[in-house]
Amino acid sequence: MNDEDVLNAFREDPLPPSGVDVARAVRTGRRQRRVRAAGAAGALALLLAGSAAVPAWFTAANGPANLGASPAVTLGPPPPPCPTPEPTPSVSTSPRPAGTAPVEFDVMRHWVDVSGVSGMHVQDFSTARYWQSVTLYDAAERFTVEVIVFAAGGKPVFSSAAADDFAPVDLTGAESAGQVGGRPASWLPGGQGVVGRDAARLGWQWADGGWAFVAAADSRQEPGSPPTGEAMAVLRAIAAQAAGQLVIGRGTAVTMPFTVPGVPECSRLTGTTVYRGTHANGTPFVRPGLVFSRADNTDPLLFPPDVTTTVIADSVATPADKPGQANEQVDGRPAVVGDAFVMLHGLDGFALEVSAPLGRDALLAYARSVRIVDGAHGDESKWTDRPIRP
Repeated sequence: MNDEDVLNAFREDPLPPSGVDVARAVRTGRRQRRVRAAGAAGALALLLAGSAAVPAWFTAANGPANLGASPAVTLGPPPPPCPTPEPTPSVSTSPRPAGTAPVEFDVMRHWVDVSGVSGMHVQDFSTARYWQSVTLYDAAERFTVEVIVFAAGGKPVFSSAAADDFAPVDLTGAESAGQVGGRPASWLPGGQGVVGRDAARLGWQWADGGWAFVAAADSRQEPGSPPTGEAMAVLRAIAAQAAGQLVIGRGTAVTMPFTVPGVPECSRLTGTTVYRGTHANGTPFVRPGLVFSRADNTDPLLFPPDVTTTVIADSVATPADKPGQANEQVDGRPAVVGDAFVMLHGLDGFALEVSAPLGRDALLAYARSVRIVDGAHGDESKWTDRPIRP
């Protein structure tokens, strides 16, 4: 896969500094094949229904097991008008029947707990209004486990390992995977892809109307070469174990090591991410961030055209990682100032990256308004669950 296709709810998020092990970043993918705005007009979406051992998946017109393109790109609430900003909408508090998934998630709240997944560590955790995704790896970084959990308003789309485009999934002939959390589960048929390799992908309704998918892939598998039956059995065992160890439901708050001054004009908070990796010198790093845009999408792979602002703090990036990249000084600190992007080094241990559709002066003013939380570097217990200041 292309190593630009990463963290792409955060589509303007630049790759980690060159000091990061790029081969590892490419191998792990950080996020699987995010498609930019150009493909959004033809986005394919799935309407999920049923709770049989092999669930029925429908489109509005084509009936079960004959899935086609949705009539239009499906987004969340209408974007706020410009130039008048609207406050970030809150998740609906309307009561839902017991055992029913919420229509949408709170972006600042985790809805999947992977702490009980044995033998794996988290590399990327992203939240959004209609879905949340987690990428995990084993200690040897051989096996990838991808977890995607949807609210009732979410609509998953997948691709094969080799496909350039996304397509709906036809579950005709899908195999039963037994039960996960007391609910019927299925192995998705066909070539399911993760990090450009064939994967075993398990799907089930974690609550009525809310789908969850766990996929496992092997980095040692040659891209374009389907795994043997024995290798696929191993992947299925890994996916099934991870699925059985998940806890899905309203959980802990998302926290950030910085605060921003309100929501950018014409935007709402539409996503968060925390990416973890290891610098080439062996130092662990973390890249937490917020994304603001005008519209929420209902799946994690296909995004509508939009104006986006991202704010990311990198815990280890320094000018030495990319010698010569820092092109000026801002407030006495090395900085990279480019078209709609600024990176400020040396902010209480973090390098701050801001991407926004602003001119130079306004962009610098916005970056200067971001505040690092006292003691946040190296101590995540100090991070705040209220990163947006009034």
